[in-house]
Amino acid sequence: MSDLVSLICRNPLQREGLARILSASDFEVLSSAADVRDVDWARTDGNALAVIDTDLTTDAVGAVQSILAQNPTLKCVLLVDMLDMRVMLDAFRTGAHAYLVKDMDYVPLVTTLKLAAQGQKIVPPNIIDALEGQALSFSDPAGAEKALDSANLSQRETDVLCCLMAGHSNKVIARSLDVSEATVKVHVKAILRKLKVGNRTQAAIWATNKSVGTHSPMGAQLLAM
Repeated sequence: MSDLVSLICRNPLQREGLARILSASDFEVLSSAADVRDVDWARTDGNALAVIDTDLTTDAVGAVQSILAQNPTLKCVLLVDMLDMRVMLDAFRTGAHAYLVKDMDYVPLVTTLKLAAQGQKIVPPNIIDALEGQALSFSDPAGAEKALDSANLSQRETDVLCCLMAGHSNKVIARSLDVSEATVKVHVKAILRKLKVGNRTQAAIWATNKSVGTHSPMGAQLLAM
């Protein structure tokens, strides 16, 4: 029996391409639209996947909320351009079943969607590596200052860390903070050393766990970008 799927993608060429890939991979495409509002989710088969191909202008969490408010049995899958820890965690809290970065080939994408259709919760593979040895306890905002003091991060390093939480590249961070990419690299290296983590994703997880964005007004603005 084919798995059921409804597609949301603003780009018509990408939407058609994804629909063809899934149709050829034993999925039945129930609907294909440019916007969440263009689908009657209340009448969509409750066993279906709602696959939302997002871009930088998409309110991913809002899309999941809107769909599940109309049909809470649907399984929502977000396809994103880059990893944003804050958005990913909010999406899962809202009820999403999968959060996938669009840097994979179509074969693992199809396999992952099959798992999501069976009710599995799916995160980007690099998150699993980053979580090794870390516990996500999600401290309250009041604990952020203590965590930052303990890590001995400067205000600028805190701002850069907030950018890492949002999944920004060094180039985007440099433009946001009006500094050179070389300066950003120095800050990132210092952050990894002070937090005693091995990569940017682990640093982002640490920052999310400590609610760092709540302690940095500028960082909060950067996270909203």
